[in-house]
This record gives sequence, C-alpha cells and structure tokens, in this order.
Amino acid sequence: MPMLILTCLVLSAITNHAHAASDTCKQIVVGGAAGWEPISYFDNNGHAQGISIDILRRYTQENNIGLKVHFEIPWNRSIQMLEAGEIDVMAGAYSTAERAMTFIYSLPYASDDVMVFQHVDRQFSVQNIESLIGHSGARPQGGSYGDFIDRYANDRLDMIYSPTGNRIFDILMNGRVEYVLLGRYDGMANVAIDGIEQQVIAIEPPLAVNEVQFMFSRSSPCVPHIARINDLITELDRNGQLSEWVALHLPKSNSN
Repeated sequence: MPMLILTCLVLSAITNHAHAASDTCKQIVVGGAAGWEPISYFDNNGHAQGISIDILRRYTQENNIGLKVHFEIPWNRSIQMLEAGEIDVMAGAYSTAERAMTFIYSLPYASDDVMVFQHVDRQFSVQNIESLIGHSGARPQGGSYGDFIDRYANDRLDMIYSPTGNRIFDILMNGRVEYVLLGRYDGMANVAIDGIEQQVIAIEPPLAVNEVQFMFSRSSPCVPHIARINDLITELDRNGQLSEWVALHLPKSNSN
C-alpha cells in the first residue's frame, strides 16, 4: 500500500476520534518485546526500559496519565489484546499494510536495520535477500520485518521460526542453521548477552531499514492523545534527545 494512503488512514483514524473525551484515558497500558534493546526491554532489576518507555513516561508524566507496562506478555498474545482493546499500545513495531488496516501508528521514533547474522567460521556472501536462497535460516516467531521480507521469506526461503527469540543464536552456534535474521539492535543485544561477539557477526549491508513506531489499538480511549505524542516525538527528535536515549539503551557486553 502506498505510504501516502497509509498516512491518510492514520490521520483519518486520529481525526475520527478527535471528539472523544481525552480525559477517559486515565492510564496507557503498554505491551511489547521484552528484549529489544534499545526499544523495549527489562533491565537487571526487572524494570521496563527502552526509548519507547522513555517517550511514554515523559508524555504521561507531563499529562498526569498513568502508565502500565506488560512486557511479560508474549508478543502474539499482546497483539491479540491490542486488537481487542485490552492493551492500548505496542511499544515499538514495524509498519505493514496489514497491520495499518487494524491499528494506528505514531510517527517513527527510531529505525532498525534488518540484518543477517552468521557464525564467523561458516560465512557465505550476502548481497541481498536473494543471496539467502539455498541456505537454512532462523527468525523469531510472530514478528514482522516488513511486507516484502515477510512475503519473500515465506515463499522462497528455508526458514525456522523460533519461538524463543532470546536464545535464537543457539541454533546458529550448534550448526542447525546457517544464518539468523534479526533486527540489528535485537541481534546486538542477544550477541552481547550471550557473550559471542567473537563468533557471530552481522553481515553488511542490511537487507532493509525499518522505522520503529508505536502501534495503537483503534479501541483505545487514548487514541486522541496520538497527535500530541507525535508532537512530543518531533520535539525530542529535533532537540537530540531521541539519539541520546538510543545510545543509553544500547546493550553492553557481558563478556568483558
């Protein structure tokens, strides 16, 4: 679907809710990935962190709204709850045409490269997604890397969909697959946490660069706040705060 049409759908959805009483939004309930540094994750103390949470904390504090985070809920279940209006927003998602028909996106506040990760001892040349044909790979179950990559992977690639994204590099290390497809940030986080920086590398260039956005339920009473959240994202981008938060939340190696 052309970006102009998607943008019009978003603006139309926000406009249609403009007359709703924004004071019915007493609390923003958030779902999202639990290990997607710097977007959304739990720190060592079990506290929700990430640039998405920084933005929502800033907004809710300034507007006297509660904030409740449920990163412990699995991604697929969170999407179901978002559609049902049981969760207000996902703290970070890539945009697809299918999702845009069901949910409302904010402005992007970060971007993430889709990368091919390989074991240093079992490398093969990757120039584009066609280079992956004939090689076995893995990616997390339930997520999206954009319409084109999702369709291509489903139709053309030998791909395992791993239900345990935080241990996905185990099957690369033991030789079950030849590559892992992950967002750059997600992959960097897992590599650092596993302490395998000397064994696993990201192959440049990225297959795609995806914008990261908030994804709101159309049933949420907080929909009237999206326009002002967009204003905050624009302000934080202009003053450099978004870049500072990204750097703060990038994973640090545990192998040192």
